[in-house]
Amino acid sequence: MEISLIGYFASALIFISSAQAYTVKDLLKGTPVQVPAAGKKTTVLVFLSAKCPCSASHEETLKKLHAEYNQSGFEFIGVHSNQDESEALTSAHFQSANFPFPIIEDAGAKLADEYKAVKTPHVFLIQDEKIVFQGGVDDSAESANAHKNYLADALRELKSGQPVTVAKVRTLGCAIKR
Repeated sequence: MEISLIGYFASALIFISSAQAYTVKDLLKGTPVQVPAAGKKTTVLVFLSAKCPCSASHEETLKKLHAEYNQSGFEFIGVHSNQDESEALTSAHFQSANFPFPIIEDAGAKLADEYKAVKTPHVFLIQDEKIVFQGGVDDSAESANAHKNYLADALRELKSGQPVTVAKVRTLGCAIKR
């Protein structure tokens, strides 16, 4: 029992690590974007792909969550880190996806390395410069088949002033190519 408690508390330390601030360019607009978002209560940082089917299946869910939570001080930022996806493919995909939030290009996968993002979509909720949730959007590679909506649950808890109950979940999707 002692060993498992030590493991539990050691893994919990991951979520209270600081989130270093970066300024990068919006992939489509070319404007600067601060990560985590300056002046916002919580940043929803989600690593996305231009060609991963799992990432694509979660795009509408992310847009709906943005519509529900953006006015409450939650800033959504998409991150593209895949080095094997061409600039033309990436620009075309994210232009047609029409996200209501910025998508930034993570040249050299520096943010992916910093956050230890492994797949797309991989979400990090950052509140007061601390990572309070990380993992998948939900429990399915196809968002329409999800039974557990991890990101929605975490956002709902934070909005109501409660701590996130489930701070880390498995991430499903395609590996980020560095």
